[in-house]
Amino acid sequence: MPELPWVEKYRPKRLSEIVNQEQAIEKVKAWIESWLHGNPPKKKALLLAGPPGSGKTTTVYAIANEYNFEVIELNASDERTYEKIARYVQAAYTMDIFGKRRKLIFLDEADNIEPSGAKEIAKLIDKARNPIIMAANKYWEVPKEIREKAELVEYKRLTQRDLMTAMVRILKKEGITIPKEILVEIAKRASGDLRAAINDLQTVAIGGIEDAKQILAYRDVEKTVFQALGLVFSSDNAKKAKMALWNLDMSPDEFLLWVDENIPHMYLRPEEMAKAYDAISRADIYLGRASRTGNYSLWKYAIDMMTAGVAVAGTKKRGFAKFYPPNTLKILAESKEERSTRDSILKKIMKEMHMSKLEALETMKILRTIFENNLDLAAHFTVFLGLSEKEVEFLAGKDNAGTIWGKALAIRRKLKLTKAEEEKEIEEHEEEGEVEEAEEEVEEENIEKKEEEEKKEAKEEKPKEKKKGKQVTLFDFIKKK
Repeated sequence: MPELPWVEKYRPKRLSEIVNQEQAIEKVKAWIESWLHGNPPKKKALLLAGPPGSGKTTTVYAIANEYNFEVIELNASDERTYEKIARYVQAAYTMDIFGKRRKLIFLDEADNIEPSGAKEIAKLIDKARNPIIMAANKYWEVPKEIREKAELVEYKRLTQRDLMTAMVRILKKEGITIPKEILVEIAKRASGDLRAAINDLQTVAIGGIEDAKQILAYRDVEKTVFQALGLVFSSDNAKKAKMALWNLDMSPDEFLLWVDENIPHMYLRPEEMAKAYDAISRADIYLGRASRTGNYSLWKYAIDMMTAGVAVAGTKKRGFAKFYPPNTLKILAESKEERSTRDSILKKIMKEMHMSKLEALETMKILRTIFENNLDLAAHFTVFLGLSEKEVEFLAGKDNAGTIWGKALAIRRKLKLTKAEEEKEIEEHEEEGEVEEAEEEVEEENIEKKEEEEKKEAKEEKPKEKKKGKQVTLFDFIKKK
């Protein structure tokens, strides 16, 4: 029997089992029980908002299990317009008449509903005869018309301790031991997403502890890409597979690499692998054409081929699937430092030699030949461009880099001495100039002093004027009296 994914195997069956969301669960229970007691709440929709993996979807299915509801689920990222959602919701209402159990309508990814249909969906909520629960990662992106009709319940981000507790509980039930440092690393990289942590835990448990570092190295991307690959490879349904790229923070051309890498691990027969590869080759053609022409509407056809086209290619392995990161991404990660060094050299060539990027690329090829064959000239280029030791090694290789760097240091020292001599000479000239200026200043001072003395003598020779008496006023006269 195939291995069931642990996310499903250990999904809480009751509200009390949901990890560290006690306040949120209290609100949810009060809201759902008002429906059961025949007294529907004023707001007939409930909006569960919080980060991925915090327990929103789990809450819905725990309610269904605990209170005997049938869940009618639709994904707003797939069926986003009013017409499509209304069809599902109205169908759910009519089924309530004939069904044995009450219906619970669950609208996932409510933050992806088209604004054009939001008003009409709000009207549907007003006349609802069954509870409607919506889930969203970003509450503020849910259309205002819908937010106003729904009671908000906020789910907090789970802590690393919460994730560790949940993982340890699962490992005990499975009878498996994994070193604590790996559990800490899983919890750390999951960023509060319990679903992602459990997926990683199962991958490590099946793939072996020795591969754990490689698996976890890609956590930032795989946090969503694992779920997307799961939709493609676990389904034979084209419509469901096409949902894989919704809300995936990855471009189609990068996702194509992940699908390409995992086809050999997922398909049983060579002819089925060939069909899957044919689908992604067609997707690659569409992506290339979109890039060349700027017509990105072609992405739609590329996405259809790499998701639905691959999904229906044949019989895939069942049970838990271990996905592998593409070798291309690993090679790019390993060569990141080398590419950074190359770009740094290009910028220096463009700046110092006033070239375009294309010209700089051609010049760098010539420089490599120089650095490999003419070490003296290479040393001068090193100084002229201001290259670092790593950049010299990139151009010359390890064998010649040391020699070129030594010669470049000697040139720099010589230039430094020459510059110092020039500066000294300039200082001497400046000092001579200062002496001349000082002499000129003294001479000017003497002239000014002489002129002042002459003016003083001229004043003394003038006859002294008789001092006028003070004019007496009426007020002075009164005072004397």
